[in-house]
Amino acid sequence: MSSIESMISEIEHDYEQILKSFEDNRTNENVFRFKEISEKELLSLLRNIMSFQRKLEYFIDLTFRLTDKTQYTERLEEIADRLLDRLTSVDAKYGAVNFDSGNFWEKLPLSGVISHLKSSHEHLVKGNDIFRRLCYCAYLGFKLLKSDLVEVEEELRLIGALTTYPIEKKLKLKNQLVMNEFEEVAISLEEAESNIENEHFKDSVSRCRDAVEIFVAFIRERETGEKTDKHFATDLGKIVKIEVFDEAIQRLAQGVYSFLSIKGSHKYDAKKVTIYDAETSLNETYSLLEMLLQKYLNLKKAKKKIQNSTTL
Repeated sequence: MSSIESMISEIEHDYEQILKSFEDNRTNENVFRFKEISEKELLSLLRNIMSFQRKLEYFIDLTFRLTDKTQYTERLEEIADRLLDRLTSVDAKYGAVNFDSGNFWEKLPLSGVISHLKSSHEHLVKGNDIFRRLCYCAYLGFKLLKSDLVEVEEELRLIGALTTYPIEKKLKLKNQLVMNEFEEVAISLEEAESNIENEHFKDSVSRCRDAVEIFVAFIRERETGEKTDKHFATDLGKIVKIEVFDEAIQRLAQGVYSFLSIKGSHKYDAKKVTIYDAETSLNETYSLLEMLLQKYLNLKKAKKKIQNSTTL
């Protein structure tokens, strides 16, 4: 699974989990349309949706930072803004929901999902039953943003497919790797490129996997002083544990590594590995290593700054 597909998979998983939480509390009656849930359950829903919002923002921002600005990134930005507005808007601009109030139907206007849940919490604390109706409004708003979510996912896929890593950026990254004593990683990248030129596509993917694996192993050894057998998941877990990288970066790195491990495995039929697989692997590897190296160098710079300030 590539980094783009890894991001999309996470977004889909979180969306379905939150939607299920809502649907477990729906009712078929028309007065409130939602069960009487506890404050703890309501706040859990709110927290999960805000986490979902932050993850969306993070992944979209990461995509912008890893790609050049094009008509496709502009379109992604437009769709993403529309989707995020459905989550956060305080304006009632998404239609209305009818509730049975006895002799007439009462309309509640739809605004952003988070706005409804925050308002619902306020009414719950005050003991007003309307909080259940507001929870249903939040549920409906969350369900309606699915079409925008699909658009965002497909734009991410398109951008991922069209993104190539420029030659000058490749040279710059390899130079940075050598300057920061990751020479073996740079060599693996060179070999991956040579294998594409020689049409050894599976070997190219394997060298991409080696580059990622070696980079992570080197960081673990430098930061922990521990020798490593180059077990990627273990090495990555160790350096996340000591906060070299965060869990979001860990998931992205694991997604890219999994993709490389499948296509580059000795068990995988070399005839099935295409030039597209090899080129995609190389682009994903360059993009991932650029991000990991920059974050690592930023961390080292911050640590050095703290050390210098304490010695003054």
